[in-house]
Amino acid sequence: MTTENLGTRLRQLRETKVLTRYRLAKISGVSEAYIYRIERGEIKNPRRDTLGKLAAGLNVTLTYLIGEPAPLDTLQLVEQSLKAYIPVYAEVGEEGEIMEPVDYVACTRTRVPPPTLRAYRANCLYPSVLIESTDTIVVDTSLTPENGDLVVVIKEGQPTVKKYRQDRKGQKWFEDGKDRYEVEDVTIHGIITEFIRKMR
Repeated sequence: MTTENLGTRLRQLRETKVLTRYRLAKISGVSEAYIYRIERGEIKNPRRDTLGKLAAGLNVTLTYLIGEPAPLDTLQLVEQSLKAYIPVYAEVGEEGEIMEPVDYVACTRTRVPPPTLRAYRANCLYPSVLIESTDTIVVDTSLTPENGDLVVVIKEGQPTVKKYRQDRKGQKWFEDGKDRYEVEDVTIHGIITEFIRKMR
């Protein structure tokens, strides 16, 4: 593929995804100026790992971005070196609600994260002794909770974090160290799969 064709393809994919260069730069970790120069054909040979980051930011494969096949071992090496970027939201929305992310966090997944994976700043949740207010939590809304999982639940319209519990008799409840709630009293939003904690 020629540099001109690559730049045109990158711009068309970005516009199809309704992404500005600034937003793609935030998601991919590639500078806005560098993206601009690729799209204009000024960068003659973009590094393959840079193209991989752009592909991940556009939620397409590297081969789809460059429009030509690449050796499988090369693709696997590129995918393993990538970080996936998960949108961070300022509030917990209802199922299917379209919201604009306020930021993105990187996780060590080798593939583009599914749309059921999202992140929240802990300070947008009702305070819980289970997490710090400065934490960023990653939630998967498609998982079913298992005993001991940290879960974002909604009680009376207010999202908060509880621990899911189930005993040997099959009784289920949520707790946070001081309060206990029956399953019927809350709505499960998603399971916390990881969190990022700022120490300072």
